[in-house]
This record gives sequence, structure tokens and C-alpha cells, in this order.
Amino acid sequence: MSMLRALPRAAFVRAAPAARRALATESNAYWRPDAAAAKAFAEVRHETFEHAGKTTGLWRNASLFVLIPGCIVFGAYAYKIESAHHAHIEHVLEENNGELPPRAEYSYLNLRHKQFPWGNQSLFFNPAVNYPAPEE
Repeated sequence: MSMLRALPRAAFVRAAPAARRALATESNAYWRPDAAAAKAFAEVRHETFEHAGKTTGLWRNASLFVLIPGCIVFGAYAYKIESAHHAHIEHVLEENNGELPPRAEYSYLNLRHKQFPWGNQSLFFNPAVNYPAPEE
């Protein structure tokens, strides 16, 4: 080991084989600008921008003339269905003096493996339309 310390560092560097650059080019021809390739790239880029502009217009028109009216029509349809459901609930409550009719208690309904921090009922519990969970 003392012999290695005695040799200067430069001797190890000279003795090591030179690193071979296997993927390097022999000349700078690869890095020279190619006018034909640049023109082809510019044409493709221009065509891409034109296509993007046309596609953007298509999706803008689809959003304005199909999706927004569709949402309005679906909203009106959902309002009609929910109004009928609300009228049915009101009818059921009216028949039962303002209370929900009794129902069968099955073992798989209102399972609670862990209590909610606010009590036994779920976060969206509404006593007018939901049956309360049994107290355990």
C-alpha cells in the first residue's frame, strides 16, 4: 500500500484506458442546421395550430349549443321528477298524521360499526323523510 502512495496520481490517470465515446459523431455535421428539416418542422407546426383552432371551434360550439341546452332540459326533467316525489311524500305524511308509516326492521338496515361523532343518525338525516336508526 505504501507503494501506491508513493506514485503520483497522474500516473494512475495515464495508465487508465481512455473513455471511448461510442455514440459521438465524428464531425459536427449532426449539429449543422438543415434548412429542409426546419421548413418541414415549421409546416407541421403550422398545420397543427390550424387543426387545433378548428377543433377548438368545434368543441366551443358543442358546449354552447349541445351541452348547455342539454343541462337545462335535464334540469327541467329532474325538477319534474323530484316534484312528483315530493308530492308523494307529502301525501304519505298526510295519510299518517305527519309521521312516516311503520316499516319492517331488518337486520341489515342502518348498520353502525362505529358511532358518528354527532350521534347515531347520518349527516344528511331528515326526520321528515328518513327513518331514524335504532338506538343501540
